[in-house]
Amino acid sequence: MSTQPRTELATRLSTTPEPVVPRLVPVSTISPSQRAAVIIAMLGEAAAKPIVEKLDDAALAKVAVALQNISFVARDEIVAIVIDFLTHLRGSDGALRGGRDKAREVLAGVLDAEKLAMIMGDEKASKQAVPGTAEVSADPWVRFARREPKQIAAYLGKLSPNIIALILRKMELGVASEVLALLDDSKLTPAMGFMVQAQRVDPGIDQVLARMIEMEFLNNEDEGSEENDDHLSAIGELLSLIPAEKRDTLVKFLETSHEDKLQGIQKSLFTIDGLPDMLPKNGVPVVFRELDEATSLKLLSSLQGPYPAVAEFLLGNISSRLADKLREELGEAKAPSPVEGEQVQREFLSMLMTMKRSGQITLVTTPASAEA
Repeated sequence: MSTQPRTELATRLSTTPEPVVPRLVPVSTISPSQRAAVIIAMLGEAAAKPIVEKLDDAALAKVAVALQNISFVARDEIVAIVIDFLTHLRGSDGALRGGRDKAREVLAGVLDAEKLAMIMGDEKASKQAVPGTAEVSADPWVRFARREPKQIAAYLGKLSPNIIALILRKMELGVASEVLALLDDSKLTPAMGFMVQAQRVDPGIDQVLARMIEMEFLNNEDEGSEENDDHLSAIGELLSLIPAEKRDTLVKFLETSHEDKLQGIQKSLFTIDGLPDMLPKNGVPVVFRELDEATSLKLLSSLQGPYPAVAEFLLGNISSRLADKLREELGEAKAPSPVEGEQVQREFLSMLMTMKRSGQITLVTTPASAEA
């Protein structure tokens, strides 16, 4: 065992840190030695070795005993321990020689030559790389922190652990903790290894990282914006226009395999039996003005058998004169076959969707209508 003086980092691992910010779980119930054991275990052999070598025999013995006594630590507890530990690293006096050359050295291992040249190049090169991008005066780090933690974690998951560490150390503690909890374990552990080195990053590197984040994330609609649900709306409309039996089968498949996407699909999933819940009463006359008498009669005739409540809803919200006339003609009309009826109803739904997109009517999806 080394006889070197204990470093500040080693001292923190063997002493009880004072609470600084609210934690995700009550870390105070976990002993200092157990916290040290968790950190060392997460770092792995390569990253933990320099720290272990700085611990004296007494501290190392406590850590060893604590590690033996730990049976299970939940993920939330691990995140809380890590955040508690990183809070104290913020007060580190460590240093890092930086500058433009150092920034290039750090990024060269994770970026291809073209992207590195773009990031390290002059303003002209940057603007050519991102054509049509509006200049934003707000600080990129501020804008970055305002994004949803889920979006940030997804972006960081594409970067290398050393870059993730540099970015997380720059973020406000509360936001960083949420992002950490969402990171994949394969990225979280090695990134933590870089973070515990407690090195102060040169401002020049921060500027380069901010520029990279701005170009790749903040100014990239596909990366930085909320997830685009337009394709889900299209799927919902598509499902609305296929036979009910096939639609039910596909919805069950989505419930089991793509549950996270189902809600977005159901927002535009319109069915005939859910029409009274979706179409406001004052929208019915607007719709019937787009139908000729023959089409109206054919539609109502297809609804009378399987969906009498829907037929009555439509008839009850148009002019009494037109309703009486259609009721009279329905008594003499021949009901279409089930196949013909479904075709008429699909065409009617397709017309409603077109009217909705043009702003002529509104369609409100309720849980009841979506499940119908």
